[in-house]
Amino acid sequence: MQLQDSTSFPERDDTHSRSWPFWSATLRVLLLLGMLTWWLSVLARVTTNVPSSVDAPSLLRPGVTQLPDSRVEFLGDWVVQTIGTESFVATRVAGDRLRFAFVGTELGIVVRAGPDAGSISVRIREGTRNDSASREVSMVLNLERSSARVETLTLGKSLAPGVHVAEIRNEDSAELALAAIIVHGRPGIWWAWLPPLGLGLLGLGASLHAWWNALVTALGWWKLGTES
Repeated sequence: MQLQDSTSFPERDDTHSRSWPFWSATLRVLLLLGMLTWWLSVLARVTTNVPSSVDAPSLLRPGVTQLPDSRVEFLGDWVVQTIGTESFVATRVAGDRLRFAFVGTELGIVVRAGPDAGSISVRIREGTRNDSASREVSMVLNLERSSARVETLTLGKSLAPGVHVAEIRNEDSAELALAAIIVHGRPGIWWAWLPPLGLGLLGLGASLHAWWNALVTALGWWKLGTES
């Protein structure tokens, strides 16, 4: 006589095992979207934001600004000189200075150097507030040369993207003659966006691909496709 084992075991419900990869992939997509949104908002503030305390039209933007210019404040006894095709704003009084605000990462000037020129001091302050928390770059340059010539001098490099205030002061009773102010924005506003945006989109694409595969598995579409 044979006994038939009537014990039956319920089939294993693998719904949870199929749904967990889907929810995990969904969470990764949402986290990546949140991080990408935050990243782009930070870049927008760093590369394009202008503090409300500064009148935007008064800022020198990346490019060459020929002097005199209404956005540049001249303090002292300055005169306009024209030599050939070149125009200069010049002074021979010690202590005369000019101030301006600019947005960029590099600053330079076009100046006439020569035997009549002397020393100048340069101060570049990050931001528009004059407080101890603002980082400042300062230097003294000697413009005296054996012969007169026009030179382009770099005053600040690798500055943080944003607004800066610069002051150039004539230190001696010698000639200080400036033709132009040069502002660069490196990296440029759009170039600063490209690397993080490209990496973020690649990561988002990979996460969406994983999410789609997890969704297909969770709904059993792949299994139905193989059975048919």
